[in-house]
Amino acid sequence: MDSTYLLSDLQIQQFITNGYLQLYVDCGPNFHQQIYQQIESMFAGEGNVGNNILPRVPKIQQVFDHPVLQGALISLLGEGYTMNPHRHCHLNTPSGGGQRWHKDCYVFDHNIRHPRFHWVLAFYYPQDTDEDMGPTALLPGMHFCKSISSDDPEHATEPEVLLCGKAGTVTLVHFDAWHRATTNRSTKKRYMLKFQFARMQEPHKPSWNHQQKTWKNEQKNEVAEDVWNWLGGGTNPIKNGSSWLNLINAMKKETLDSIEETIAKTPDNLHGTNPTAGEA
Repeated sequence: MDSTYLLSDLQIQQFITNGYLQLYVDCGPNFHQQIYQQIESMFAGEGNVGNNILPRVPKIQQVFDHPVLQGALISLLGEGYTMNPHRHCHLNTPSGGGQRWHKDCYVFDHNIRHPRFHWVLAFYYPQDTDEDMGPTALLPGMHFCKSISSDDPEHATEPEVLLCGKAGTVTLVHFDAWHRATTNRSTKKRYMLKFQFARMQEPHKPSWNHQQKTWKNEQKNEVAEDVWNWLGGGTNPIKNGSSWLNLINAMKKETLDSIEETIAKTPDNLHGTNPTAGEA
């Protein structure tokens, strides 16, 4: 991989703190329009084919083979990352009412969440998507949080960001990010293709264009600093020993609480996970 396509320290820190990073994949004129048209034909003939979206529209693979996206995924997940076979094409039709805030479920509905991310979501728009077309919304910086003020968008107090962009925009998202589909107030259909990618081995060294060894982000966040340290191979431990111990204990409690919830087999979406149906 040409190192010019790898992410910078700033981009890695932005992903860690905000939980997402937007990229643009330039595959030439009319490329994304062709994908859009093939998706339209597929929906007209078969409906939503779920995991079969890639074999039905194989041209999509070229998006994820593009060096811009490969470089970003290598930077976040290391060499040898894998594309999970679960994926979905989300359609938000005109007047689509949107969703409540949620986190997606892991494979087999394992609700074991951790700031040290091993999974990344990719949201791909094959068409230009503006604020009126019901883009996916996200709560930046809340991916480390198990709960928010309310899953009802009308009552939630956390600031949201609308993931808009031209055709070919791909947003890489921390798997635990709170997100939702917004209301489509336009007369156009909005497709968003959601793919999952996973790390296959623990990081041993930085896999991005690494220049600075210490955390220099304006947001002082011990959890984020720990993720930065882990992602770089664990060579730069947090200096404050008591803070480090508090962090470990907090993360241990969070994991045990998540295990207890998973075993409890509570009703759908009580964990804040992805509802069975919806635009996303």
